[in-house]
Amino acid sequence: MNKIMIGDHLVGEGEPTFIIAEAGSNHDGEIEKVKKLIDIAADAGVDAVKFQAFKADKLFNTEEIVKKLKKIEFKEDWYQEIFEYAHSKGIILLFSVFDEKSVDILSNYDMSAYKIASYELLHFPLLEEIIKKNKPIILSTGMANQLEVEKVINWIKSRGYDQIMVMHCVSQYPAQIEDVNLKSITALKEYNMPVGFSDHTLGIYASIAAVAMGSNIIEKHFTISRSMDGPDHSYSLEPSELKEMVKGIRQVDKMLGVEEILPSKYEVNQRHSRRAIYAKNDIEMGKVFEKDDLIILRPSPIDCLLPEEVDNIIGKMASKQIKKGDLLKEDLIK
Repeated sequence: MNKIMIGDHLVGEGEPTFIIAEAGSNHDGEIEKVKKLIDIAADAGVDAVKFQAFKADKLFNTEEIVKKLKKIEFKEDWYQEIFEYAHSKGIILLFSVFDEKSVDILSNYDMSAYKIASYELLHFPLLEEIIKKNKPIILSTGMANQLEVEKVINWIKSRGYDQIMVMHCVSQYPAQIEDVNLKSITALKEYNMPVGFSDHTLGIYASIAAVAMGSNIIEKHFTISRSMDGPDHSYSLEPSELKEMVKGIRQVDKMLGVEEILPSKYEVNQRHSRRAIYAKNDIEMGKVFEKDDLIILRPSPIDCLLPEEVDNIIGKMASKQIKKGDLLKEDLIK
């Protein structure tokens, strides 16, 4: 798999899950709430916090909707202060971008990657502008079928660009459990790039399960409080829940291991607790071993004969006198 750097984090197979706390527009148009959300994300231990950079009049052709969205735009004169604030908290600041102007403005700051929301997946002019910035692209695939996903990936690669990460996403707010289809993560792995899950379900279980399914990136909405007004608060995690999700994901990271069947370090030292072959009775030298002469017991010291050797022992002779309870070894058999 092609691994990609986001800031100082390597993202891809075998690396710790890259966790993005999606603040979206849950700042409600207030810079102090932006800072509070960054504080919450940093305290939870995520790798990045993400907001949305859009111009309302470039999103919708409906005056009423534009008027509402204007109130929750991320203000241009916030950028410098907020990038510096996020840096002071040791957290990467990311943005979903929805128009070319926002891409250009953000290129003046320390952007580690650009996020493309599901609704913009086929917005090729926007993607063209991002490619020019030579930064990784995180693509959400909500509403898309496989042909559309392949079309976008192939189109980006045709520009000689391969810094792409692709996110399984269900564009439903909140997403229903029966619609999540986490096996899409396995299908997306076929594109040989970091794969993630943008989680819109209620609670933390889908995100943790996605990591177990092989997701390299998790993006999850969070808020200061679900009781606040605004379009995204109601299905977002509260601070304690975000912290619990991060804890669960980090535990799963440690559990995943490698794609190989092998004992753990602890188990290697427990192999002596397996069974070995012992003498069930006193056995005279020269006696032909019968099944009733043997018993299989624990432990299995070094140089013992394991139970799998029983059929090879029966019919052979004892080379020495063996006492009941003695461990059978190769030098006792001929």
